This record gives sequence, C-alpha cells and structure tokens, in this order.
Amino acid sequence: MNTDTYSPQAAVLGSLLISPELTGEVLSKVGPQDFLDPACRRVFEAIRALFNAGKPIDPVTVRDKLPPQEGQDWDRTLMYFMDMTPTASNIWEYVPLLKAQARLSAVKLLGQSLAGAPDEETAGKLIDRLNGLRGQRQGAERMDMEQLLLDFYDRHTHPRTYLTWGLEKLDRNLYAELGDMVVIGGDPSAGKTALGVGFAWHLAQTYRVGVYSLETNRHKLADRLIANLAGIELGSIKRGELTEDDWTRVTQRAPELRKRKLELIEAAGMTMADIRADALAHRYQVIFIDYLQIVAPDNRRDSRTNQVGQISRDIQALAHGCGITVVALSQFSRREEDAEPTMSDLRESGQIEQDADIIMLLYLEEPQRPGKSRRVLKIGKNKDGERGRTYLVFDGAYQRFRESQLDCPAPADKPKRRRKPPQTSLFDWDDGPPTEDPFEQPTGA
Repeated sequence: MNTDTYSPQAAVLGSLLISPELTGEVLSKVGPQDFLDPACRRVFEAIRALFNAGKPIDPVTVRDKLPPQEGQDWDRTLMYFMDMTPTASNIWEYVPLLKAQARLSAVKLLGQSLAGAPDEETAGKLIDRLNGLRGQRQGAERMDMEQLLLDFYDRHTHPRTYLTWGLEKLDRNLYAELGDMVVIGGDPSAGKTALGVGFAWHLAQTYRVGVYSLETNRHKLADRLIANLAGIELGSIKRGELTEDDWTRVTQRAPELRKRKLELIEAAGMTMADIRADALAHRYQVIFIDYLQIVAPDNRRDSRTNQVGQISRDIQALAHGCGITVVALSQFSRREEDAEPTMSDLRESGQIEQDADIIMLLYLEEPQRPGKSRRVLKIGKNKDGERGRTYLVFDGAYQRFRESQLDCPAPADKPKRRRKPPQTSLFDWDDGPPTEDPFEQPTGA
C-alpha cells in the first residue's frame, strides 16, 4: 500500500470518527470515487449510510455496518485511522489533498490509456477527458447537448415536487425547490417572524426544518407557535393565565406537534459558517434564518455593506452547494411610510437581490392603521415564475396569517363585514376565535 496516498484518505475518515458532526459538510464535498483504497472507500460508504439513516456515527456503529472481508481486520483499520489523525480540526486541509490525489490517479490512468490509443480519434477523446478533469479542479460542472437531453428526460418523466407554503396563491406561483435561496423582507412591525414560523411549521410536515433565531429566544417562538396552533391568546400565555380549557387545547394538539420535524435554535452570535456546520450536522433540508442582517460577520473590520454582502453569498453557497433551502428573513431600510417597498429596500446590500432565487416583501397596506391593516405579500423576484401580490390578514393575538377574502387593493368604501371560514391559512385550526378580515365580502354578495 502506498502510504503517501493512503494518508489523506485515512486522515479524512479518522476526522469523521473523531468528530462525526463534520460528516454533513464533508459529504457535500467528497464522494466514494475520491477514495482510491477499497477499504477506505467501504468505511466512507458505511459512514455515509449511517448519516443518511440518521444514526449515530462512531467506531462501533461503523464497524457494525462493514461487511466481513477475508484478510481485513476492520477494528484494527478503524483504530489506525483515528490514531494517525492528530486532530479533526485540520479536516479542511485533508479534503483538498484527498481530492487532488483522486484526480491525479484518474489522470495517470487516462495517461496510460492515451499512450496505448489505437488512433487519433480515441486519443482526442482521452485528451478531452483529461481537460475535463482539469476543469473539475477549478470546480466547473458542464453538460453537452446529449447529456442535457438525457437529464431533461430523466427529470421530467416523473412529476416534479415543489415546496409548498400553506397559502394557495404562493403554492400556485412559486416553484421553489430544495437548494433555493428565499428571502422574506419586511418592516419590524409587519410580522415577518410570525410568517416565517408559519411557513416553517407547514414545511415541517414533509421536510426536516430548522429555525435559526438570532433575535428571539426559542421559548418566545414556542409561545407564538402554541398560540397559533391551539388558538390561545398570546397575552394569556405571557401572563401565565391559561385556563383549563386552554390546557385542553394544548393537549389536543400535542400529537400533531410531536410529529412535525421542526426544531427551534437560538443562534445569537452565530456566523454563517456556524449555521452551515450545524445545519449539515442535523441533516436539515430547509432552514430559516431570522434575520440575515444580524448574522455575525466573519470580518468585523469590513464595511457593513461588504459584511452583509458576504453573508448573502454564504447563504447562497449553502443553498445551492448543499441542496438545503435557505429562507432568510431580512429587514427593510428606512423609507417613506406610504411608499410601496421594492427589492432595493432590503437593508444594507444589493447583493441580497442578486443572490436570491425568490424574494417576498411583507408590508402593511395601511401603515397608519397598524392594528387593523391587512398585510401585503409582494413577490418581488421569482426566477421560475410570475411576480404578483397576495393580501393577508394577520391576527397578532393568535399570531395567525391567512389569505384575505378580497385579493386586491382595499376599495375606497369598505363593505359591511361578515365572517366566513378561513379561505387558506398556514395552520389548520379546529377551534379558537376566527381571524377577522376587514375586507370580507358583504352579506348577499
């Protein structure tokens, strides 16, 4: 065995056995083809299988996952990997060495084939593959037209599944997929945190979802969630005035709460590198960041615009590079109260507008009536669909959003109100007072 080649492979595997929380991010960069030694490749595949199954990764579980093999002492092999790895903190030095050696091995094999090429055409194809390997070193990925067609057939012969948000108009017009960067901008009083938590709750029916709150602690988010789900006034929860009926409501919704794959994380002081490592370690498929402008910057000496721009680029890299949908909440800059917000109002950086796949802007329709005003959710950017607006009713007492009965700007003379069942809402409520819509259609309409 060539120990020079073996060392980076063993060091990467030893790092994962020592610090399994690194596994998610390593899997996003490394594949079985990068391990030239068959024993190393099998250990890597065992670690990957455990990670994908959501099981713990340690020498015992990995050993149990490895098949018996004549002449192979797996216990000794795993101990060797751990003993020869001085520290897992150097793994990001080991990974480039591992990938470089894998490319060099592939180049050597192609070189041998090139030396024995029977004709110029075959030699030309081999040279193209060699150039392709050089392009991989730079991180470039490409497809020719034949690959494009095969890929198109493969992706579209089965129904596509897109993320849903719990609001009919959004579900119809947004083609969001895992790996997209979504931004929800809003004024401090607009309710974007409540909307984000509602979206997270809905998505957690299907996906593993993490909410990284940099401003609000997890207990306050939990209170809002219970108020919404169980139909209990948030004020009663805050004052500790829950009645027996309120406790019954909580108990009735408890089974549904336990089933949701949703976790609330206090993230104050975390950088995007911290959030990335944590999201990969916990296998989240969708994460929410509340909010983008208070993610801790890597470089505190840089200008604020450059700091926020780098945070935005890091969010996009996490989404596109790791296949995790990132929904980042963002503050607006100060603007005229009655002016309709645009994407340029996202605070401190035009980079956000550039990086996002989808941008939603949440604002009050009537800012001078904050307690009574509907919310407007404007789709400012939608790479794969149409832009537009949807009108929402927000009940702060229950932290509830739903679509307004009137999906257009408020008429000059508001009609007499009547209550109707919610049209579309982020939560399915069995009980609790309905959210009042100031623009419901008049009786007899």
